[in-house]
Amino acid sequence: MSLDRYRTAIVTGASRGIGAAIVRELRVGGLDVYAVARSADDLTDLAQETGCRPMALDISHRDAVLHALGSLDADVLVNNASAPVRGGVSWETSPDDIDLLMDVNLRGALNCLAAVVPGMAARGLGHIVNLGSTSGTSPLPGMPVYAMTKAAIHNLSQTLRLDLHGTGVRVTEISPGRVETGAHLGLMEDREEGRRRFYEGFETLQPADIAEAVMFVLGAPQRMDVSFMEIVPTDQSYGGSQFHRRR
Repeated sequence: MSLDRYRTAIVTGASRGIGAAIVRELRVGGLDVYAVARSADDLTDLAQETGCRPMALDISHRDAVLHALGSLDADVLVNNASAPVRGGVSWETSPDDIDLLMDVNLRGALNCLAAVVPGMAARGLGHIVNLGSTSGTSPLPGMPVYAMTKAAIHNLSQTLRLDLHGTGVRVTEISPGRVETGAHLGLMEDREEGRRRFYEGFETLQPADIAEAVMFVLGAPQRMDVSFMEIVPTDQSYGGSQFHRRR
């Protein structure tokens, strides 16, 4: 598989975790990568390590996104940015948390599409990769509003395939189960207790696993669009409701 057809990529939420892992793999693949996060300081080490182009940008602001990304002629857009997950039940989710999740997970993704997709469609070449979650397709307690936004990403990815029919632009949703990024720690007030509950003794996915999946779908022949890929740990049952603890 080859990425020779692509030259430039944009990765949001690139400062750490899955986003940083994707940036590393894309740079190894020879792409010019714009690594997007809210703070340029968070991207400094990654830029020094990989040679990516750090870009401080709040993707919830439409005009700023159009100005920063609209002229890049990006061949690849990875919508990875996601707001922090906080635990609780739906009716107790604070208005601030609702706004943040909606702004980043939904409005941010739509803003990036508005900046990048017209150019892709005009050139007849491009690939959009949306990072979803198994929580968006299978109900799990503890993260209702986050799961709602990921369900919307699932629907958006399918709708994009219809909207872009005949343009040659490919769309992929990658839907991971539990990945050891630290995001789960926000589900509990005690972060160390969260680490024990969600990571210790579990053979979870790693950010590099998701980055390798991104490279696979990008490198597939142009005639092949991996429209939906669900990736879960071997020990996590379908939908994520059960997870075997090995130790």
